[in-house]
Amino acid sequence: MQTIFKKLKQDMAQLKDEIKLKAHLGKAEAGDEFEKLEKKFDKLAAKVKPFADEAEKTAENTGAALKVAAEEVMAGINRIRKLIK
Repeated sequence: MQTIFKKLKQDMAQLKDEIKLKAHLGKAEAGDEFEKLEKKFDKLAAKVKPFADEAEKTAENTGAALKVAAEEVMAGINRIRKLIK
């Protein structure tokens, strides 16, 4: 789970930089979508942080639920990437 979270964090940072650049080129729609996604990611990060280590060791159901949430965020990242290309 920690690896998924780290990957999402890296992807979000990269995507944020891409959107900032493209927003100046008229891709404001992607910026709006990113803001929504960033809020979801921040909520996910707040939930994951205290439980990430324990989720890896135990609670397969908790890990599965967090994985679903992480996959939602990743799907959002992919949608935004399509918008800015």
